[in-house]
Order: sequence, then C-alpha cells, then structure tokens
Amino acid sequence: MRAEEPSWGDRVRVAREKHGLTRAFRRWVTRTRDRLLWSIDQQQIIEALRAIGIERGAVIVVHSALSQLGYVKGGAQGLIDALLEAVGPEGTVLMPSFPMTGSQREFLDSGVVFDVRSTPSRSGEVTEIFRRRPDVLRSLHPTNPVCGWGRYASEILRDHHRSLTAFGHETPYGRLAGRDDTFIVMLQTHIRSFQHHFEERVGLPTLFMPQVRTVPVIDETGNRREVQMRVRREYAPYFMAVPSAGSGPPEWAEIRDFLVIFPTGREAELRAQGMRFEGYPRFWRVNEELKQAGAFKHTRLGRGDVGALHVRPLLGVVEPEFRRLLERFRSYYDPEEINKLGRPTT
Repeated sequence: MRAEEPSWGDRVRVAREKHGLTRAFRRWVTRTRDRLLWSIDQQQIIEALRAIGIERGAVIVVHSALSQLGYVKGGAQGLIDALLEAVGPEGTVLMPSFPMTGSQREFLDSGVVFDVRSTPSRSGEVTEIFRRRPDVLRSLHPTNPVCGWGRYASEILRDHHRSLTAFGHETPYGRLAGRDDTFIVMLQTHIRSFQHHFEERVGLPTLFMPQVRTVPVIDETGNRREVQMRVRREYAPYFMAVPSAGSGPPEWAEIRDFLVIFPTGREAELRAQGMRFEGYPRFWRVNEELKQAGAFKHTRLGRGDVGALHVRPLLGVVEPEFRRLLERFRSYYDPEEINKLGRPTT
C-alpha cells in the first residue's frame, strides 16, 4: 500500500534535524525547483522503462539515485510501484540491500551481526523501503544481501550464504548472469553491484584478502549461523589495466567505465579528469558497441538518465576483451601499487 506523503511542515522539521537550517533551505529550494520543472509520475517512469526495453516478465536489477531524477511523485514508494508495475507479477525486481556504506572489512570489523529480518539496507532510501515491503524476500549474506520481489525472487536469492564469495557464480549475481531475461536498470547512476560479479567472473587477481573469515549471521527464523566468506580488498579491485600510448606500463581505468560509460556526462567528467586513454581508443567506443549488440539502451527521465543493460549481450561484448587485456597486463596487478592511484570516483 502506498504510504501517505508527509506534510510540508513535517518535511521542514525532518530536514532541519538531519541537515541544519541552511542545508534544509537549500534542499527545499532544489526540491521546489524540481517539483516545478522536473516532476515525474508513475506512468512516465513506466514509459521510460518501456523505451529502454523493459517489458512485462523481465528480471531487473535496479540501481537508483532518486534525488538526481527530479521530483518523483510518491517518492521512493512511487518509484517502486512503477518498477513492479512495469515487469508485472510474472517478472522480478531485485535491488542490493547492503547493510554497509564502506568496505566489507570495515563492516565485519565493526562487530555488527547481520540479521536478514531487520538489519537496514544502506544502499539508498529506495532499497530500504523496498526491503520493508512484506512481499519482498532478502538473501542471507553478511555484507552483500540482495532483495527481490516477483516470480523468480526465491530461486535467484536462495543459498547466498553458502557461497564463499559475495558475487560469485553461486550467488544471486551469478544466477542473473546465467539468464537470458536479465537487465540492469540504472536510474541516473552506473552499473554498481553487478560490476563485482564481473570482477569475480574474470578472475581479477586483486580481488580478495588471503584469509577466509567466519562470520555470524541471523537467518529468517531468528537462528544464529556461522558463514564462511572471503573478504574483498578495498579500492584495488575497481581498476583495470589498458594499453598506454607509449611502450611503457599500462594506464589504469575504472572497471565500471569499461563496462559502460553512464550516466550521460560521465565521458565529459572523465576527460575533465585528464583521462584520455590514447593507447586504447576502444575505451570510448564501448557504449556504441553495446548498442549495436542490443545490450544497451537509455533515455531521459526527468532531469536525469535511465539506462538498461541486457546482461547476456553485455557480457558477450566486454568479457572476451577484458580477459585479453587481463592476460596481457597480469603482471602489473599489484594491489599495493594500484591503491596508490587513490579511491575510485563515485
């Protein structure tokens, strides 16, 4: 059932408590502008999804930056209602519901025990509201659970805790990669969590710390379990080596941009940062190759962009090339050296 929108006074009070009066005023100005110029309703969201190839019965993994789209009528719940309506009960909607905002290591070291029934999602407001729906399931994993609704949710989410890694073949992400009807929907954001399955899929050598950790979790019946998991390194797995213009060592690119350069404006942002990749001009052609393969479509929605990646064709375009580059430059994949590049951009 759709939640009633808070009153203007309630919004001001909550905003003041969270952000301070000055920041609350700025947020109010932005929200008012968006409401006047970039107001989006449920039907417009569904039409945008249809324009990028999302039909009833599709399996979609959704990543969203809600505030970047404009004023969405009904807020996060309005967006969720549109997503569910777009695929219908014969389809499936999935979202990450990670209980952390930092790294796996930081979260595990904090001592927080993940409870699949109640631990909030820190993957954004939309994911937390989605998680709280009574008809939504959640996979059992200490750091990277996934929520799902619809026909195939149970099948895709099952036994996540049995995988030694969070994004491998025997996880929701691995099962999504094995289907023909799976799309990644990006609402003014990039590919995000599916990138990590790709990193595991190709055997990126910088991925994991050497130890296997035993981690407690609480399952849907309230029982405490012990889960074995390998922990991802920080920062280093986000980068890949591509040819430089000369004969020296390779340049380093973020893997998410190798998969797709999105949202619109990301290419200009990269070039403004001094990224030229003159030794690897194919880097700038990935979007066109994906479109030609039927793997990528995008359109405007409000003041942002919505894109869809069809997973099977996406992997068909990027995976063989990545494996070739990985073998060519494998000796350069030193985690400590890569970490000196700094954090990946967000």
